[in-house]
Amino acid sequence: MLHGFTGHPGHWGPMADFLSELGHTVIAPRLAGHGTSPADLATTTADDWLASARQATDAVADHRHVHLVGLSLGGLLGILLAAPTAASSLTTINSPVFTRDYKVALAPVARYWVDSTPAAEAPPPDHRLAHLWTPYAIIPTGAVAELVRVVRWSYAAAGRLRRPSLVIQSRTDETVRPGSGPILARRLGGRLMWLEEARHNAILDPARSLIHQAVADHVEGISG
Repeated sequence: MLHGFTGHPGHWGPMADFLSELGHTVIAPRLAGHGTSPADLATTTADDWLASARQATDAVADHRHVHLVGLSLGGLLGILLAAPTAASSLTTINSPVFTRDYKVALAPVARYWVDSTPAAEAPPPDHRLAHLWTPYAIIPTGAVAELVRVVRWSYAAAGRLRRPSLVIQSRTDETVRPGSGPILARRLGGRLMWLEEARHNAILDPARSLIHQAVADHVEGISG
């Protein structure tokens, strides 16, 4: 299970508990530069994030089935890893093709003039999980530029990938344009599931139980 941009593995806590109770082995790595500070994030690249995810899949390579589940950036990394790791299935949750903030697309150029930008203030998606909500106050522009690289790589890879895929997209996503979901589902040849009302970090949203069950059904339908 791969967390999102500026996120950390703790975001998967509720889903990890749910899947573990069903008997699944769960691993949720920390992507390089994440879960510590903006300064650390600024020193890492898309290749570092991909390497972190690949190290985690290598750790469970002896399992009969490996299923990739990713939130936002994590879903894009899952697309890139699904073929080389021979993953049995893929689930993306609110992974971007397009973001609501058009300035994100300018980051590959802006990184040479602007070191960072203030992060948008937002309350936790569910106050009961506020202890897991630790957003950064600033976002390194270079890291955003690396995110743009991952979006481009994964969009190209999705068109070549044929794995049982579930694309979960919130219609009320405040970060990713909801049209990203149908685009990814078509590229992957997968199934699209809409969340009628959920924040971008849907795995911490009150609607998370719908995601838990959808992922479990998707995985168990393949693994038997």
